[in-house]
Amino acid sequence: MKLGLILLISITGILLSISLPHAYSELVSGNKYLLQATGFVAGTQTIQNSEIDLQFSTGSSNNGNTPVTLENGLVSISGNNYLNSGIWTSTILRDGMFLVVTGDAQNSIGDTIQLNLFGRLVGNSEDGSVYYFTGKITGTTESLKVIYSAKIASTTVSNITPPPTQTPPTQTPPIQVKTAQISILQGASDFKTGQFLSPSSVQVNPGSTVVWTNNDSVPHRILSGYLSTTTQGQKGSATPQSNTPSFQPDGKIDSGAIVPGQTFQFTISGTGTTSFYDPSYTWINGVISSISQTSAQTKPIQVTILPGASQSQGGASQQNQNYYNHYYLPADLQIVPGTTIVWTNNDSVPHRILSGISTQKPQNPFMPDGKIDSGAIVPGQTFQFTINDVGIIRYYDPTYTWMNGVIVSIPLSSSHIIGAPSHNTGLH
Repeated sequence: MKLGLILLISITGILLSISLPHAYSELVSGNKYLLQATGFVAGTQTIQNSEIDLQFSTGSSNNGNTPVTLENGLVSISGNNYLNSGIWTSTILRDGMFLVVTGDAQNSIGDTIQLNLFGRLVGNSEDGSVYYFTGKITGTTESLKVIYSAKIASTTVSNITPPPTQTPPTQTPPIQVKTAQISILQGASDFKTGQFLSPSSVQVNPGSTVVWTNNDSVPHRILSGYLSTTTQGQKGSATPQSNTPSFQPDGKIDSGAIVPGQTFQFTISGTGTTSFYDPSYTWINGVISSISQTSAQTKPIQVTILPGASQSQGGASQQNQNYYNHYYLPADLQIVPGTTIVWTNNDSVPHRILSGISTQKPQNPFMPDGKIDSGAIVPGQTFQFTINDVGIIRYYDPTYTWMNGVIVSIPLSSSHIIGAPSHNTGLH
């Protein structure tokens, strides 16, 4: 059963990855992005849910290849959370067609995992790019195979700091209802053309309408369903049956016959992933991902700078055994965009909050990124900052660098609870 599930997931990913052979990524040089991936990691004994959030910036492209600098990262495997540590390397290849990511991450008790991921572009939308990732994670009790689908979107974090006495109002942004267009391409009924849908995958909000237009010369039909089996054969065979998937309808979507030049539309009412296909030409298939963008009204989150925080709690060797944070309460936060964070200094000396990225250097473990700067927070005073966009932020005190934490800002529909305390400087 487990082997069958892994096989079906893998087949689905391969079909998605080859359905847009000429797609190009929207990733550009000199920009910042957030990668949000969900899926499974599979070993010989178990299959576990897994999520990854990575914030990175892109360098200058050279012959279609673009270097990537990871700024912050969070890896979750069945609720066990790891923060990026050590040196991460990543490269965008062939103008965004592929993305390679390797690096280490560490959990709250010092366990380290190694990630080796290879992503292939599936398609683009107004919201970002969709990739399919495979690879492996090592360092756990067994080597884990990775099966992820990922969204990569441009992201920025607000640099505006409200006055300490001001509490900015919160409000619920309206749901953005959109129309997504999918074209059934000319010649799609012929397997040998290799081009069937444009795009083959779309991401929408609940309440959005998906419109299929038949630009082929024969009628087509759109059904929703799930992948059941795949016949055997060699890739590239001229016989359609050698490389085409088999689906079972689930009764949610049925367009009937869409004659050439006509359209069919369907409104997506809930969240989740829906696979669709043409029962007569099953190589014509795609995916609709519906993700809510509704953010609930949020109250400010209080973070206490604890008494005695200016005194380091032991050396690195002691912290390796159990380095729970003794400086902020809480140290690590999961929020939705629009949340205000309020730091209160309950220590006896002034402190300062800066945001930055890890340098992997013991003497200067962080480098400020200019997003957050509290100035001096004297004892008994507060500082607040509103996070309006998605992303991952490391914050720290430049005078007492063992005082550091993490803020993960992710839309409500894709957020998850983090439990990993912040890294200590001796472990970067």
